[in-house]
Amino acid sequence: MDFLIQNILTYLVLYKYLTIFGISFLAAFILPIPSGSLLMGASAYARFGYFDIYLVFIISVLANMLGDNLSYFLARKYGFDFLSKIGFRKILNSEFFQKTKDKYNKNPGFIIFASRFEVLSTLSVNLLSGVSKTPYSKFFIHEVTGTFSQVLLYSSLGYFFADRWESINSTIGRIMLVLFAVFALLVLSFGKKIFKKYYKKFNML
Repeated sequence: MDFLIQNILTYLVLYKYLTIFGISFLAAFILPIPSGSLLMGASAYARFGYFDIYLVFIISVLANMLGDNLSYFLARKYGFDFLSKIGFRKILNSEFFQKTKDKYNKNPGFIIFASRFEVLSTLSVNLLSGVSKTPYSKFFIHEVTGTFSQVLLYSSLGYFFADRWESINSTIGRIMLVLFAVFALLVLSFGKKIFKKYYKKFNML
């Protein structure tokens, strides 16, 4: 990961704002790359006059929003058919998935908001929201507030702690991995309970 970050920072120095836009967009759209690390690095450089912190913030927000929304709409239109073709048809058509989808769509706000802070969660929730056909109004408002909060957090840390941003970034990375692991375990545990419930119900028929 450190090797990847160093390469991204090299491109940041060479291509400046274009790198910020490109990496932020790809991380929100399809690739699990550390856009938060890039944002912290760019904000740290802004503190020393290499970038305009306001442009860093605006470009990051716009790129993330564009990537998130494109991912959502593609998943909404093509996600079900694509996942069905690669072996997930039975799961998608199952009563278990339909019940899970309905529950998610009733209150997706916190999950959408919180997922903006970790790249794997962002990609997963964008896909889930699209395939589940989560109402766009619900997705959009929480995606926007989550993106603003995420960009504000990382840019503030990078800017105000410019001389220590790399160590802070490493600490945040470890914390996010732990939180993602806990979140994944909770989802699996919840899903397992629902699956057992409907499996028993099916066997009784």
